[in-house]
Amino acid sequence: MLRVDLGSGDVGVDESFDRYARIVRRALDVPVALVSLVERDRQVFVGAVGLEPELQEARQTPLTHSFCQWVVHDQAPVVTADARLDERLRDNLAIPDLGVVAYAGHPLRDHTGRIIGSLCAIDSEPREWDEASLQVLGDLAAACSTEISQRTMRTLADRSAVEAEALSRRSALLLALSQSLSNARSLVEVAVAVESVAVEHLGCLRAGLWLTDDGSPSRAADLPIRAFEAGRLNYIPQVTDTWHSAQLNRVLTADESNPLGEALLSQRPVWFRDREEQNEIYGHLDLRAQIGEARAFLPLVYAGQTLGAMAIIWDHAKELTGDELATMTALASYTSQALSRALLLQEQSDALVILQSALLPRLPDTGDLEMAARYRPATARGQVGGDWYDAVVMPSGATSLMIGDVVGHDIGAAATMGQMRTTLRALAWAVDDPPSRQVLRLEEAMLDLGVEGMATLVYGRIEEPDATGTRVLRWTNAGHPPPLLVCPSGEVRYLEDHAGDLMLGVLPDAHRTDNRADIPRGSLLMLYTDGLVERRGEDLDQGLMRLRDSAVTHAGLPPEGFLDEVLHDLHDGDLADDVAVLAVRFGSDRA
Repeated sequence: MLRVDLGSGDVGVDESFDRYARIVRRALDVPVALVSLVERDRQVFVGAVGLEPELQEARQTPLTHSFCQWVVHDQAPVVTADARLDERLRDNLAIPDLGVVAYAGHPLRDHTGRIIGSLCAIDSEPREWDEASLQVLGDLAAACSTEISQRTMRTLADRSAVEAEALSRRSALLLALSQSLSNARSLVEVAVAVESVAVEHLGCLRAGLWLTDDGSPSRAADLPIRAFEAGRLNYIPQVTDTWHSAQLNRVLTADESNPLGEALLSQRPVWFRDREEQNEIYGHLDLRAQIGEARAFLPLVYAGQTLGAMAIIWDHAKELTGDELATMTALASYTSQALSRALLLQEQSDALVILQSALLPRLPDTGDLEMAARYRPATARGQVGGDWYDAVVMPSGATSLMIGDVVGHDIGAAATMGQMRTTLRALAWAVDDPPSRQVLRLEEAMLDLGVEGMATLVYGRIEEPDATGTRVLRWTNAGHPPPLLVCPSGEVRYLEDHAGDLMLGVLPDAHRTDNRADIPRGSLLMLYTDGLVERRGEDLDQGLMRLRDSAVTHAGLPPEGFLDEVLHDLHDGDLADDVAVLAVRFGSDRA
């Protein structure tokens, strides 16, 4: 069926318009009647009766054979009894080629009122058109115009419904993506969220992200890829990734040698209706585990920064529609924003971790005391806070141990931690006082220096050994979890069975208690922050019990191995809070 584009809608050749032509032929008693629509370079007969078979099949002529064009030109009916005598029409090729002599055409209008053609009656002999015949022709033209308008309006309505449905689908996808990406803080989390939404809302098989490398070590830190090279595209694998083809092609050059590089360089989507179409161009890629059929590759760019490219794979062959292109372009835009945010958060977090690591000390070599420490930042980006440890050998030969936790998980907490640690370290080296007095002096200094913040703290002092190798440990506890002692026999116990004193930063002159314990040679003392033992919704006693059980299991290990195994037992996964641990082995035979 011939379709005629009217600009705002389509009108098809069918029985309805042929019916108008038959009515005109019967009513005006003419051999030929037409419903003719005039275009830029032709006229199309959407309704026709009486034409020669060849022309009836073609349903169109060039404007060199058109009288109807003058109806559109004049914006009025055109009527002639004998075109051969009409100065404007006598040279029209419709006269010798089609046998048109007498002609009466009345305007046809579309839904906007624009004249687009003519309902016309044609005779091959001269004919005087009476007023009644012309009035009937005008009435029929009005009815035909109404049908044309209705058809166009239905077409527009259908088209609007399709567009509205497409917009609704796109909005649903972007809403789901926005919600999924709102909590995505790492590159891997962004990749997981994007594929989940694409599979659900685009009906695709897989969706994956390849990130450009700019040589920044912070980008590599977030991805389980050993080697990053500048000018490369690196696949972001998911936690449990089964996309083997992506893994085989996980590192690609950022150039025309692959569809991801082509999309990146051209800054436009690259589309293939099936895998064969892609493989004709990129057959040199590793295709051993290739999946799906149709595939789209889109550039990921945000604020002028080239971030990478996205691949979307369907399990069947298909052509790309305009709606799908718009949807995928929006998907790529949202993904690019999320990637940019994840990279920024990663860089900020890396800077904070470096800052906090710089604030942590190098443990002293005391000969008879074997020390080890570990610091683990919280898994969530930006969760860098106030956990710290320290050890200072005083001029008297005694060793001071400190472990603390400033309230908060941000750069402010880290800054407060740095000030507290530095102040307490200086006090420990300069003044040889009992632990309780040192902590009181720290609080006085914090108040005088305007250092605001609250913290828990264990401050200990290890005395020089006696003749048997036994040492005395004196300590004070400001609201911190109790020290853990692993005895040479393998017995494990906490050195406190009661709550410590008030935490720092609440009352400057709060009472501080000195505690004392004899530590036999070969014992291991462990200090730790609450992130090691606390879990949300769980009583602290359960965490302390887990720590004691782990310490029993690994009691015979040196401090380094002991801490690693305990950390593995208690937190073999994501950390919700920072963790600092400090272990001291007291003069064992291995030392």
